[in-house]
Amino acid sequence: MSEWHPLAKGINLHVNGHISEEDAQRQTATAREILRRLADQPGLVLADEVGMGKTFVALAVAVSVALSDKRRRPVVVMVPSSLKEKWPQDFALFKERCLPHEGIRQVRAESASTAVELLKLLDDPVERRASLIFLTHGAMHRGLSDDWVKLAIIQRALKGRRNIGGLRRALGRSLGRLLWLGWLEKRCGDDIWKNLLDTPASEWRPLLNRRGLTEGMTDDPVPEHVIEVLRNFDTSDVFAALRGIPFRDSATYEDRLSKARRSLSDTMKTIWRQCVSELRFKLPLLIMDEAHHLKNAGTQLASLFRVEDAKSDADELTRGALGGVFERMIFLTATPFQLGHHELCSVLERFDGIAWKGAAAPTMVRESYQAALDELRHRLDAAQQSALNLDAAWGGLRLDDLMVDGVRYEDTSSWWGAALKTENLMPAGERVLSCYRSTFTRMREAETALRPWVLRHLRSRFFKGVPRRVKLPGLAIQTDHAEPGCEPGLDIEGTALLPFLLAARATLCAPDARPVFAEGLASSYEAFLQTRKKNGELTEDDEAVESAAPDQAGSWYLQQLEKALPLDAHESSASHPKIAATAKRALAAWKSGEKVLVFCHYVVTGRVLRQVISGMIQREIQQLGAAKLGCAPHEVDERLDRLGQRFFDADSPVRLACDEHIGKLLLDYPGLQEHRETLLNVARRYLRTPSFLVRYFPFHNGMLDAASVALAFEQGDGSGMTLLDVLRGFFEFLELRCGTEKRSSYLVAIKNTQTGAITGHEALSTFADDEALGDHHERLLPNVRLVNGATKQETRQRLMLTFNSPFFPEVLIASSVMAEGVDLHRFCRHVIHHDLCWNPSTLEQRTGRVDRIGAKVEQCGQSIRLYLPYLAETQDEKMYRVVMDRERWFSVVMGERYQVDARSTEKLASRVPVPESLARELAFRLEVI
Repeated sequence: MSEWHPLAKGINLHVNGHISEEDAQRQTATAREILRRLADQPGLVLADEVGMGKTFVALAVAVSVALSDKRRRPVVVMVPSSLKEKWPQDFALFKERCLPHEGIRQVRAESASTAVELLKLLDDPVERRASLIFLTHGAMHRGLSDDWVKLAIIQRALKGRRNIGGLRRALGRSLGRLLWLGWLEKRCGDDIWKNLLDTPASEWRPLLNRRGLTEGMTDDPVPEHVIEVLRNFDTSDVFAALRGIPFRDSATYEDRLSKARRSLSDTMKTIWRQCVSELRFKLPLLIMDEAHHLKNAGTQLASLFRVEDAKSDADELTRGALGGVFERMIFLTATPFQLGHHELCSVLERFDGIAWKGAAAPTMVRESYQAALDELRHRLDAAQQSALNLDAAWGGLRLDDLMVDGVRYEDTSSWWGAALKTENLMPAGERVLSCYRSTFTRMREAETALRPWVLRHLRSRFFKGVPRRVKLPGLAIQTDHAEPGCEPGLDIEGTALLPFLLAARATLCAPDARPVFAEGLASSYEAFLQTRKKNGELTEDDEAVESAAPDQAGSWYLQQLEKALPLDAHESSASHPKIAATAKRALAAWKSGEKVLVFCHYVVTGRVLRQVISGMIQREIQQLGAAKLGCAPHEVDERLDRLGQRFFDADSPVRLACDEHIGKLLLDYPGLQEHRETLLNVARRYLRTPSFLVRYFPFHNGMLDAASVALAFEQGDGSGMTLLDVLRGFFEFLELRCGTEKRSSYLVAIKNTQTGAITGHEALSTFADDEALGDHHERLLPNVRLVNGATKQETRQRLMLTFNSPFFPEVLIASSVMAEGVDLHRFCRHVIHHDLCWNPSTLEQRTGRVDRIGAKVEQCGQSIRLYLPYLAETQDEKMYRVVMDRERWFSVVMGERYQVDARSTEKLASRVPVPESLARELAFRLEVI
């Protein structure tokens, strides 16, 4: 089979060490395989694990298709609105680094957030047409906001009407206000409306040009596609709305005009939806990011790709705006098996929306595609049923059943290895083995049918002999060590014990309900109180959950629980056993110079963690400073501030030594010379902070000198990397692995980084991203930051960039808003999942923020450390046991749904854990061979 389009000559996915040779070869092979498969079939899903470079593979394919298309039609990349800035930045880097030949660097990309913007880009002449168009997911469903298109619809509504002189005169007085084009009227006078209405919309740009009004207007005001659709469009409703415009001035003129404007606007919405559905154009390729959003055929996004079906009643099916538009489709998702197998097939059904006719149609005809999809459904059904049977059989295993040839095994991994080699098992074991063999056969059959449609690569679990990840559950957040098969939880002691005992009692009173209050209590005392008040509405990762109303006994226990909580707000925060453990681990990592990423899904827990961690670091700074400076703790801040000033005194030996060390590093990066002063200034601001001074600098008789600076630059962090190593890595990243646009974003972000301590009240006024923090006068350190749904997008982006640099913040507490499409991996290898999530894929997405190509593990050779703290003998431990068990089943039992009420959780948590080896053997293998 030949390639649909050849991979463009000159594309090099391994330039300047941006990624490893192995990753570059995999990505190149994947791009070629995609183009090869698309010669025959309508589309495929690229489903590599998180952080393996799907974006660059997709861009290599997109550029190849765009360059080889004879009509120079653009490729469209549809992206979620949250990633609308990331994709263009990645394309700029791809263009700069992976397209070394000037001839193919001419490819351009543009962005569109509405259908009109897309159509205007498609209208561009070949010589200045974009090769790629980044289109946001909701673009084709957004209402009509373009005033020129509205004017064209009005023009069409008036065409051929008789006896409308009064209406035209009324429009001449009101169109400026109706369409918010008053500026046009001011510059040209009232006659501009008559001129425009009497001139075909396709000739408006020359008309405006003669009036000197096209400065900055690079496109025709109305896209050609819209003009074509309007030629045969019924606009009688628009005309009826126009007749509501008052012809004469009166006391009620403005009210009547406003009413007419609203009526016209409502009518325009309907007309525009119809107009979009009638558009006809052909493009070579659609790339859809986060394609799991297509799983439900009834969503607006999925409905875009509906096409007419000769077997369907025309009244029952409306063509989607993008149905039949694209010759091929590529869908991207990192979590294909998070979907149920029916949902995955529903995603694949969207490929039916390609253009099946024409010279560029795939060799596979539509009927063959539908037959292949039917066969896939049949095989996935069989595999799913078999996997569910295995799941049920495994659920019947007990520890007493772990026997082979009369020998008892203590762990399932050892037992399973022995069970595969013999037939002499306990009855429950025999059932499991029989179901496993059946499931293995069915999974391989389904894999054969799935392989043409899904490409998926799994990341190696090791990097140069070192595990990429080390999982540290439960108590390991305190010990920083975990024994395989031994995962004790955090102990609850002293006064903290009573609330959890009462929560357990309350849970027993409603075994068929999800104990949201218990989940909140495991997160923080404040989260418990908020879930009681708001009935679970304050989770950000999970859907809002409504708990069943507790019975009388359950209500009594919850009332007593509230009374048993610590009264003092600060004591309540710091004394919570998991809050304390998370904060101490963050503190320990900070002391060793490591960055930490903390995930939690309760808004109030995030605030509490920021307060507690900030307070702990502040106290540690005072204690370390007092010991090094030989002064009282309350004097430390003032002394450190005075010492820090030496980094900015022009003649200071400290400043000169600092500039000398950093200046020598920068000599190796000529592309950064124009930014030399910015980088020097940022580094000085960072080095002079109390947070850095007390950890890295030896004070000679309580003073700083050039020798202190030299020692600070050579001191290693917890990963064995010195400050010189870290800065060298960042400068190399800016020079070699950032495009011009992305480098600029990083430089702006680090330049504007806040390095001074602030109070909670100042955070509210200075940083709109921080919500109410309890005590507004409590001091908050700038190296501990919080990002949640209330954080402004601009601030969120800035914090993402600065956390992915050597500078502040050093501890980032985040909710689900930082769990997808975000790079946080270059200087962080410590992740704390303070709150678990019932969906294992969510945990994987979170971890994927730091486990990506170019992660710190690849720089320092030390593993990413994943902490999953849970409280022993509580609902928290049950949740951990269930989630870890289901994580292994997730790639076997696709899109599994299970009950999380107290009774079901108890049953699931008591299951014998399934070995990872069993899950690996059953999982689909869909990589490029």
